[in-house]
Amino acid sequence: MLLYLLTLLSILRSTCIQPFPRLSFFNSSDGVYSISAQCVLRVLIITEDMLGSSVTVRLQNMSQEHFLSPLLGNFLEGVSAVLSVPVEDVFIFNIQPDLDAAPGGILNVSFSAALPGGVFFPSETLEEQLYLNRPRLTSLTQMEVLPFDDNVCLREPCQNYMKCISVLRFNSSAPFISSPSILFRPIHPIAGLRCRCPVGFTGDYCETEINLCYSNPCLNGGVCARREGGYTCICREDYTGE
Repeated sequence: MLLYLLTLLSILRSTCIQPFPRLSFFNSSDGVYSISAQCVLRVLIITEDMLGSSVTVRLQNMSQEHFLSPLLGNFLEGVSAVLSVPVEDVFIFNIQPDLDAAPGGILNVSFSAALPGGVFFPSETLEEQLYLNRPRLTSLTQMEVLPFDDNVCLREPCQNYMKCISVLRFNSSAPFISSPSILFRPIHPIAGLRCRCPVGFTGDYCETEINLCYSNPCLNGGVCARREGGYTCICREDYTGE
């Protein structure tokens, strides 16, 4: 009978992967013994804004299964504490091993975090906060958090001395990842970049200079003279100021 109940529990746990849009309970009894299982379905809608405001942290000596059970909660609580946001405002959408590292070596975890008002932490702010608090994050999560490895921006693709920021873009859905208690469906994004342009420049790589004299910004007959990244007003006699 005990073997029957253990088999039934296995079936119930496998049933929990079905897409129930709510908290589900399963109970069974033979009159002497009883067994129950609980399934929680969480659905997260990933947007372009979330991907563009995300970071990927690298965890040493970590596998997908071990991260999901039992360390997922530790990771969420650690990031929550470092960023001073609620745990439910940290959104993990990708868990993938680093294919360039040794087998079983490094796990890449991609996530974004929401600020009050429905906006997200910029990726550079996330990276800065996590890097400055890396020892604390390592202690809270019980995982070895490695420094960021931003291969996309190493070749310095942005012109005019602008900062290159690594971002993720949609690619495809990855296969399910399972652990003893969690079934997780990640997405498999591709790494991209964006350039943070200064006033006076635009384009994907800040390669185009804007003619800021187009709007005739100079007052009282002043002549607008273009210069790199901006303009200068040449004033008439008896006038001064920017």
